[in-house]
Amino acid sequence: MPPWKGSINELLTPEQVQRIEETLAEAPAGLCIDKRGMRLNRYPGLLANQHSEDEPFKVIASERPVTETGLVLVSNTPIPEIQRAVLVIRTDDDFQQQFEGRVLPSRPGTREEDRLKERSFHYSVFETDATPRP
Repeated sequence: MPPWKGSINELLTPEQVQRIEETLAEAPAGLCIDKRGMRLNRYPGLLANQHSEDEPFKVIASERPVTETGLVLVSNTPIPEIQRAVLVIRTDDDFQQQFEGRVLPSRPGTREEDRLKERSFHYSVFETDATPRP
């Protein structure tokens, strides 16, 4: 499947879009669904640099709130900035997804629970090629 380019018309048929619009037209004005505090999905994955033959990084990829782009990567080792990265995540036992993009350099965890653990955690952000950049 080709990567999503951000157009809703790539995902839905015109009939589905019309049905959604009709349903939303009946919703009360100002309706808002607050997703703060909801659990975000996390997926085990591997992160590789397309321009290097180094071993891939083992990561946990976490969804971010809809107001933030990309995925948060958590690793036991520091992750350098990678301009041409490949992220492969396992969303269930029989399905993997692959994304191409870039990775921002990681930073160590700063929360109290990060400092108290024997293992250090490093956090980074993976932005897909389809992710708009500022």
